[in-house]
Amino acid sequence: MTVHSYADRIFRRLQGLLQIGQISTPPDDTGTVQTGQVTVNGTAVRDGMPIVQDYGFSAVLPVGTKAIVLNVAGDASNGVVIRSIHQQSRPKGLKNGQVCLFDAAGDQILLTNGSGITVTSQSGQPITLNGKTVINGPLEVSDDATIGGISFLDHLHGGVQSGSSTTQKPQS
Repeated sequence: MTVHSYADRIFRRLQGLLQIGQISTPPDDTGTVQTGQVTVNGTAVRDGMPIVQDYGFSAVLPVGTKAIVLNVAGDASNGVVIRSIHQQSRPKGLKNGQVCLFDAAGDQILLTNGSGITVTSQSGQPITLNGKTVINGPLEVSDDATIGGISFLDHLHGGVQSGSSTTQKPQS
């Protein structure tokens, strides 16, 4: 082999290191590594491609998600998804330093870069926190809250005589 042919091989491998693809079917999240079907270059379908995710975070990528594929040593048969973006559900208008965890339905946990945390459920379904939840600092609730099965806004106090007096603060 000549130096020129070695250079051509290296150049082709470098060209094939990274590709942009799209998730074609819902990924399989049952194994030790999530795998998915990725279509690259608009036509080449690659099944069982590993989807690498950062520690402490896992997501099943929606069909249509754009994916950056790293082909190890430039070998297209040895690819792995290293980054992804689902452009349709990505929150827009974040301010400098903010971080948002989101899903395809629009539910969000927004870290507001010093102004607190905002949790938003677009579905109208209740937000469920399991286990002991501690909130240090004020809590603002924009709708009713149910505490121990009792509505905060609609609950009634018994044994109160009508008049101009108000009830006292709860006792600890």
